[in-house]
Amino acid sequence: MLKKGEREYNLKVLMLGWEFPPFFAGGAGIVCSELSKALITKGTDILFVMPSGPDNTSSAENQNLKIIVTNNKYTTVKIRIKKIDSLLHAYATPQSYNQQYTQMINGTKQGQTKTLYGPNLKEEVYRFAEQVKLLAEEEDFDIIHAHDWVTFPAAIALKQITGKPLVVHIHITEFDKTGGKHADPDIYSIEQEGMLRANKVITVSNKIKDTCIHNYFIDPSKILVVHNAAPSMYDSPTSINNKLKENNKIVLFAGRVTLQKGPDYFVDAAKKVLEKAPDTLFVLAGAGDMLNQMIEKVARLGISNKFIFTGFYTRDQANQLFEIADVFVMPSVSEPFGLVPYEAQLKRTPTIISKQSGIGEVLYHTLKVDFWDVNQLANKILAVLHYKQLHNELKEKGYHEAKSSTWDNPATKCLNIYHHLMNNRGVI
Repeated sequence: MLKKGEREYNLKVLMLGWEFPPFFAGGAGIVCSELSKALITKGTDILFVMPSGPDNTSSAENQNLKIIVTNNKYTTVKIRIKKIDSLLHAYATPQSYNQQYTQMINGTKQGQTKTLYGPNLKEEVYRFAEQVKLLAEEEDFDIIHAHDWVTFPAAIALKQITGKPLVVHIHITEFDKTGGKHADPDIYSIEQEGMLRANKVITVSNKIKDTCIHNYFIDPSKILVVHNAAPSMYDSPTSINNKLKENNKIVLFAGRVTLQKGPDYFVDAAKKVLEKAPDTLFVLAGAGDMLNQMIEKVARLGISNKFIFTGFYTRDQANQLFEIADVFVMPSVSEPFGLVPYEAQLKRTPTIISKQSGIGEVLYHTLKVDFWDVNQLANKILAVLHYKQLHNELKEKGYHEAKSSTWDNPATKCLNIYHHLMNNRGVI
């Protein structure tokens, strides 16, 4: 509780993000949910604002967590949501936005008003910012906490109107999405402006902190690292055909099939593993712009009979995949953090991750390899599959490592940042 004069009240944080469970597509949504819940247990009120979400649901409202989806209002368990009509969505790119916009103006997307949307992703981001500015008149809050670049213009606008401190939370940058090769100049400029205008910058790893310093030229003293913790897991019945395991060891890749995630290195390592262990089955779970390319590559290498491509999967399906996998592999080219190894560990699945992953800064009961070293990756896969003692050690110690990782620590760090900013500006 905070004191303002003689009155006690909860610190009120307005968070801006682009996804929140149950409406989410990746790790950032899970982080927003877990962090919000942990902050609430510490006496913080959260107002979460995002550009799109479910159309309707109903349940009881909770006084500590209010979510605004900015094109309609509804309530769900512990959440009240308002929604601003928008084409913004998780992992939006200029290309994917253009495709959605074209479908809409051609009448293939139903129930959307053409005149509400800008013709490009950047214009849509700024249109969202204009609508969010109305919250300054409707809602009371002490701190603005913005997650990722699509919310930064809105966060800056709120800061300018209200004078409230701004924290920006960097889960991923343009350089990570492209494997460090290039960055879209428009998105880069929005990312950089958000960091420059913020009072504090939170990054999910030291890896991303270095990127912010060297690629975005942000003052190191302004950046604080807050590592993510393990997500909450729940048990679900396994419906995947377990007969797959009768004659095969199963190696799993689960994630977006994009350059950043390194699926091509997974396929190359698979070819080498199969030369020594032909009883191995590889599951490549996920969708993305490289999926067709990976299917073609597997066929070209002559190992199609040893590969299963699942396409898009749900979190329930991910849990089922972890249960039957003998090892999970995350060969990311550039991974800001990466929650999926935690999810695998919580299902007692041994993990192998790239040294280019932010989670490697806090994860110890795993095997690590440079993403490009497919020989070492193949060797490590074979070792986990065929050395029972190593497999069991990674399985059990990894499980306990993930179980001991809670969101209390990240929430405490964020709360300390909030209080520092408010104390320094003389609000409290």
